[in-house]
Amino acid sequence: MKKNVFFMMLLACFAFMGVAQAQNPGDIQLKAVEMNNVTISQDRLPSDGSWVSYVVDYSEASFIGIGMPFNWGYMFPTDLLNEYKGCSITQFAFLDGGEEQFATTYTLNVYLGGDAAPESLAYTQQFEITGTVGDIVTFRLDTPIDIDGTQNIWFTFYHDGSIQYPAPAVPDVDKPNSRWIGIDGYGWMDVASVTSPAYSWLTMVYIDGYDWINENNESISIYPNPTTGNVNVAAPGMNHITVFNAMGQMVIDMPVSTNSQVLDMSQYQAGVYMVRVASEKGISTKRVTVM
Repeated sequence: MKKNVFFMMLLACFAFMGVAQAQNPGDIQLKAVEMNNVTISQDRLPSDGSWVSYVVDYSEASFIGIGMPFNWGYMFPTDLLNEYKGCSITQFAFLDGGEEQFATTYTLNVYLGGDAAPESLAYTQQFEITGTVGDIVTFRLDTPIDIDGTQNIWFTFYHDGSIQYPAPAVPDVDKPNSRWIGIDGYGWMDVASVTSPAYSWLTMVYIDGYDWINENNESISIYPNPTTGNVNVAAPGMNHITVFNAMGQMVIDMPVSTNSQVLDMSQYQAGVYMVRVASEKGISTKRVTVM
């Protein structure tokens, strides 16, 4: 009887050690398979509204796996969402690897609230990747997610582990909220805290109702566009210029008192930027592409 008790205690001890080891973040290893020449087909993306992503360069895309089911995604903090208060997230974009090995079903989960982990599940939707497109594809939400500007929004994906590499990503863009990962038994964590090199997830969300963009003001000109460096902004009676990146983050904010101003865009990542100009004619915004 004593031997049986000792044996059971020994088994319990080993079981506890096994659980402790499994919950060590250092055991997580991200494995990647690289994609080549990933592009965005602009005709597949709506032209009005605003696409929001932490990633602007898709040229070094990979698919990531860790050998078990897991969650991954973005957290959009309230200071970023304030710009979009009163709007709604109505679509999202996802990379289709263009190969049969990436064909699978995913679950989109949207949560409201939480700084270091999602708080309240607000929305769930399943969608399929066919493995035939090899490009960014878009999906419409069955129910729009309203942005009230008071809660962080977690836009996350889950895969059951039935394929080896489910999660599209790019090399780390140095934005902690672009690289959240959640695993049962481990909780939610920053990818950079458990692996090196780190990755940022490759996804975009579409915000509908973002209507301050007015590109029809012919009194404002921006050239050259696209650009690899300087951009000339010209408008009669300009008094202020503000530039936002694809995440809605302000990268330039400057008063002016001239009809023409040169902006140095060479220091910023390639992508689409919004140039908002305040002048005697009012406020207008135009897109400029940095190559």
